[in-house]
Amino acid sequence: MQRIQRLTFVQFFGWLALALGLLIEGYALWGNFGSRASGDDMFGGAVVLALAAIFIHSQHLLISLAVILLSTLGFAYFTFIYTQGWFWTGIIAIALIAFLIAILGIRTDIHDRKSDWHHVH
Repeated sequence: MQRIQRLTFVQFFGWLALALGLLIEGYALWGNFGSRASGDDMFGGAVVLALAAIFIHSQHLLISLAVILLSTLGFAYFTFIYTQGWFWTGIIAIALIAFLIAILGIRTDIHDRKSDWHHVH
Protein backbone atom coordinates (compact mmCIF):
# COMPACT_ATOMS: atom_id res chain seq x y z
CA MET A 1 0.00 0.00 0.00
CA GLN A 2 1.30 3.42 -0.94
CA ARG A 3 1.75 5.97 1.81
CA ILE A 4 0.04 9.35 1.33
CA GLN A 5 2.41 12.28 1.66
CA ARG A 6 1.10 15.41 3.35
CA LEU A 7 1.70 18.73 1.65
CA THR A 8 3.14 21.67 3.50
CA PHE A 9 1.41 25.02 3.15
CA VAL A 10 4.13 26.21 0.78
CA GLN A 11 3.77 23.13 -1.44
CA PHE A 12 -0.03 23.49 -1.43
CA PHE A 13 0.33 27.13 -2.43
CA GLY A 14 2.69 26.07 -5.23
CA TRP A 15 0.25 23.48 -6.61
CA LEU A 16 -2.59 26.00 -6.38
CA ALA A 17 -0.46 28.57 -8.22
CA LEU A 18 0.31 25.94 -10.88
CA ALA A 19 -3.40 25.32 -11.49
CA LEU A 20 -4.16 29.05 -11.56
CA GLY A 21 -1.24 29.80 -13.88
CA LEU A 22 -2.32 27.09 -16.32
CA LEU A 23 -5.88 28.46 -16.29
CA ILE A 24 -4.67 32.01 -16.95
CA GLU A 25 -2.36 30.93 -19.78
CA GLY A 26 -5.10 28.77 -21.28
CA TYR A 27 -7.51 31.70 -21.17
CA ALA A 28 -4.89 33.91 -22.81
CA LEU A 29 -4.54 31.47 -25.70
CA TRP A 30 -8.28 30.96 -26.21
CA GLY A 31 -9.32 34.58 -25.88
CA ASN A 32 -8.04 37.05 -28.49
CA PHE A 33 -5.00 34.99 -29.55
CA GLY A 34 -2.25 37.29 -30.83
CA SER A 35 -3.63 40.48 -29.29
CA ARG A 36 -1.94 42.65 -26.70
CA ALA A 37 -4.65 41.74 -24.18
CA SER A 38 -3.76 38.09 -24.73
CA GLY A 39 -0.08 38.95 -24.23
CA ASP A 40 -0.88 40.73 -20.97
CA ASP A 41 -2.88 37.74 -19.73
CA MET A 42 -0.06 35.41 -20.72
CA PHE A 43 2.42 37.56 -18.78
CA GLY A 44 0.26 37.23 -15.66
CA GLY A 45 0.03 33.47 -16.12
CA ALA A 46 3.79 33.22 -16.63
CA VAL A 47 4.47 35.11 -13.40
CA VAL A 48 2.10 32.82 -11.49
CA LEU A 49 3.76 29.74 -13.03
CA ALA A 50 7.21 31.06 -12.09
CA LEU A 51 6.00 31.41 -8.50
CA ALA A 52 4.56 27.89 -8.69
CA ALA A 53 7.94 26.55 -9.82
CA ILE A 54 9.64 28.26 -6.90
CA PHE A 55 7.14 27.10 -4.27
CA ILE A 56 6.69 23.53 -5.53
CA HIS A 57 10.38 22.79 -6.14
CA SER A 58 9.41 19.20 -6.74
CA GLN A 59 11.62 16.23 -6.04
CA HIS A 60 10.72 15.15 -9.55
CA LEU A 61 13.02 16.97 -11.93
CA LEU A 62 10.67 16.64 -14.91
CA ILE A 63 7.84 18.42 -13.09
CA SER A 64 10.09 21.34 -12.19
CA LEU A 65 11.42 21.57 -15.73
CA ALA A 66 7.92 21.40 -17.24
CA VAL A 67 6.68 24.26 -15.04
CA ILE A 68 9.77 26.32 -15.88
CA LEU A 69 9.23 25.64 -19.58
CA LEU A 70 5.55 26.68 -19.44
CA SER A 71 6.45 29.87 -17.59
CA THR A 72 9.20 30.64 -20.08
CA LEU A 73 6.85 30.10 -23.02
CA GLY A 74 4.41 32.55 -21.44
CA PHE A 75 7.07 35.23 -21.09
CA ALA A 76 8.30 34.54 -24.62
CA TYR A 77 4.74 34.88 -25.98
CA PHE A 78 4.33 38.20 -24.16
CA THR A 79 7.67 39.44 -25.50
CA PHE A 80 6.86 38.41 -29.06
CA ILE A 81 3.43 40.08 -28.97
CA TYR A 82 4.96 43.38 -27.92
CA THR A 83 8.18 43.35 -29.98
CA GLN A 84 7.20 41.18 -32.97
CA GLY A 85 10.85 40.14 -32.99
CA TRP A 86 12.25 36.65 -32.59
CA PHE A 87 15.63 37.95 -31.39
CA TRP A 88 14.31 39.55 -28.19
CA THR A 89 11.91 36.67 -27.67
CA GLY A 90 14.84 34.24 -27.73
CA ILE A 91 16.98 36.41 -25.46
CA ILE A 92 14.19 36.69 -22.88
CA ALA A 93 13.50 32.94 -23.02
CA ILE A 94 17.16 31.98 -22.53
CA ALA A 95 17.63 34.51 -19.73
CA LEU A 96 14.50 33.38 -17.90
CA ILE A 97 15.33 29.69 -18.13
CA ALA A 98 18.83 30.37 -16.80
CA PHE A 99 17.43 32.54 -14.00
CA LEU A 100 14.81 30.02 -12.85
CA ILE A 101 17.24 27.11 -13.03
CA ALA A 102 19.72 29.10 -10.94
CA ILE A 103 17.07 30.16 -8.41
CA LEU A 104 15.74 26.63 -7.99
CA GLY A 105 19.17 25.04 -7.87
CA ILE A 106 18.24 22.45 -10.48
CA ARG A 107 21.83 22.17 -11.64
CA THR A 108 22.87 21.28 -8.09
CA ASP A 109 20.00 18.79 -7.80
CA ILE A 110 21.14 17.04 -10.98
CA HIS A 111 24.73 16.96 -9.76
CA ASP A 112 23.72 15.57 -6.35
CA ARG A 113 21.47 12.91 -7.85
CA LYS A 114 23.76 11.70 -10.60
CA SER A 115 25.32 9.14 -8.25
CA ASP A 116 21.86 7.50 -8.14
CA TRP A 117 21.73 7.06 -11.90
CA HIS A 118 22.45 3.64 -13.31
CA HIS A 119 25.68 3.61 -15.21
CA VAL A 120 25.75 1.71 -18.48
CA HIS A 121 29.15 0.63 -19.69
